[in-house]
Amino acid sequence: MAVGIPSTVILKSLLIGMRFDLLIASYIMLPVAAWQILPKIGWQYSKNGIRFLFAFLLVVLSPVIFIGIAEAEFYREFHDRFNQLAIQYVFDQPGTVIKMVWHGYPVVRYLIATAILMAGIWWLLKKVPAKGLPVEFSWKQYFGKSLPFGLVVLALLVFGARGGFQTGPPLRWGDAYFSKHTYANHLALNGIFTLAQAAQNWGGDKSSHYWLARLPQHEALEITREMVLQTGDQLLLARDYPLLKKPGIRDSSVSFTTRPQNVVLIQMESLSAQFIGALGSTYGATPVFDQLARQGILFDHFFSQGTHTHQALFASLCSFPNLPAHEYLMQEIQGQQHFRSLPEVLLENGFDTLYVYNGSFRWDNQEGFFRHQGMKHFVGIKDFRQPKFTDSTWGVSDEDMFLRGITEIDHLTEKGPAFAFLQSLSNHAPYELPPPAPFKDITGPASLIPRLNGLRYADWALGRFFDLAAKKPWFKQTLFLIYGDHSFAFQRPKALLDLTRQHIPLLVYYPGDTRFAGQVIHAIGSQVDILPTILGLLKIDTPIQSWGRDLFRLDPDDPGWALIKPSGGEPTVAFIKGDKFLVEAPGIKPVLYHYSLYPWDTQPITKGNDGLCKKYKLALESYVETGIDALRRNVAGYEFNVCSSAGNIHPQSIEDYK
Repeated sequence: MAVGIPSTVILKSLLIGMRFDLLIASYIMLPVAAWQILPKIGWQYSKNGIRFLFAFLLVVLSPVIFIGIAEAEFYREFHDRFNQLAIQYVFDQPGTVIKMVWHGYPVVRYLIATAILMAGIWWLLKKVPAKGLPVEFSWKQYFGKSLPFGLVVLALLVFGARGGFQTGPPLRWGDAYFSKHTYANHLALNGIFTLAQAAQNWGGDKSSHYWLARLPQHEALEITREMVLQTGDQLLLARDYPLLKKPGIRDSSVSFTTRPQNVVLIQMESLSAQFIGALGSTYGATPVFDQLARQGILFDHFFSQGTHTHQALFASLCSFPNLPAHEYLMQEIQGQQHFRSLPEVLLENGFDTLYVYNGSFRWDNQEGFFRHQGMKHFVGIKDFRQPKFTDSTWGVSDEDMFLRGITEIDHLTEKGPAFAFLQSLSNHAPYELPPPAPFKDITGPASLIPRLNGLRYADWALGRFFDLAAKKPWFKQTLFLIYGDHSFAFQRPKALLDLTRQHIPLLVYYPGDTRFAGQVIHAIGSQVDILPTILGLLKIDTPIQSWGRDLFRLDPDDPGWALIKPSGGEPTVAFIKGDKFLVEAPGIKPVLYHYSLYPWDTQPITKGNDGLCKKYKLALESYVETGIDALRRNVAGYEFNVCSSAGNIHPQSIEDYK
């Protein structure tokens, strides 16, 4: 990953990284220094007292060393240093995470390496001579030598814990971002430091303060409305709600001859656009998706809201963005708001609603959140009887999930229109796939083989679903949307934010009308656009509060835009429009890039583009500020039959709008 980075830049990474290492070492030694300057008589200065301090160091150093070694696996997976995502995984489902780590990574090897290092440290500490230490305590010696010397050492450690002798603020993660090379910046950081920062900010709202102070709220609201509202949209209750609207459904570039009676939304685990054959990949991992793409409409510049399934869920089904300090929205108190979600809107329009998932709905509070958002029926791991395969970590196989999905959709469509949300899971570490594989192993780089086989299996299971669905009476009456929850890190980052980690495909497929088959649309979009796009295709103009747009109603000269954020790391946010994107975060200067996705490449163009930088910066900051403000004021959602904060009576039911 250092290919192409000058050696002088790597050297500077080392020098800056030593400041972060010094910070961690100083924090570890602070209690040791404090202990040594306490005026205690006796064993504190004895051989046993010194050995007690050695034991303390060993207890502290053991997890530090193990975490430091194991972080390489985290970086390989996420292309980021330890962050809130690591804490979130452990906090949410520790049992599942332990299984995933144990079965998917060389834990024993790292434990042995840690034990060997600790044994070496213990052997060195035992060599420290105990003789010469004062056995009898002397106040004269204490005040004359021990205390002054101890205070000097303590002061030096305090400076070290601040990251140096600078007069400004203590060392922050932004101080590691010294170059245009993301990998070099990451090298300069310290994983213990980033993990501690994540733990300190866990459940907090500190980064919100930065985004809420960017510009006056009314200005941010107006800019956000200009970004989101489309021709024909009618704002409702504008004094209270930022984006509550009755959507326009005219002037769409796609209008089906017959209105779909059912909707099936398929969210595929780690479905990266960079590995889709229909988009140029040569690995041959997605033959089923490629065939479906020839029958549907494919968006090739589509992005996930985050790099964790959690953000894809609320973004896709509630059309609410992934925002700094609120990326675990489904578990936060703000997530209890009643969003105008896709299942709720469809429920109001006569659809029954279903959620089928391989794993446990306790993960990310999925059932608790979406039951509140209009999802009526849930089928999770506990509801599968005699599945064909269950892995040791996550749940039943994708084949089992899709087969159960067919059965459940059969039942729902017998009663009327149905909405089904199917979420896959098999394409996830540790990639335990049902033996024997129903396909030949994928050939490619050794580091990608497990992922490629996982992707190929998920694609095969998707094919099984469509083979069976095509024989059903509801098939040609059903609108299918297939997309990834997120992508994954697989190559060297070339910007402060790696777009390929969030580059996913979106496929719109309606067997009942093939006039638009084979179209590839290059407009920019993200998961918040899924809800309004579906409602537009169904010609439903029920009031919604959507933070995205109907992708088929974009103006001809509109290249589309997306605002995305990686999960769990520093609060880095990107605004993408056309072939450029701007990255901003607290503590770093915004950077504007020109990019291409096929192949992935970037070029910083901040210099000489002040006007465009300012324009993108305003859009990014306005959208984020308005979203956070809506969450804090409890107006990100909307619920019928309640009173507004201004005392206005809301419509009692959907019929009042109609």
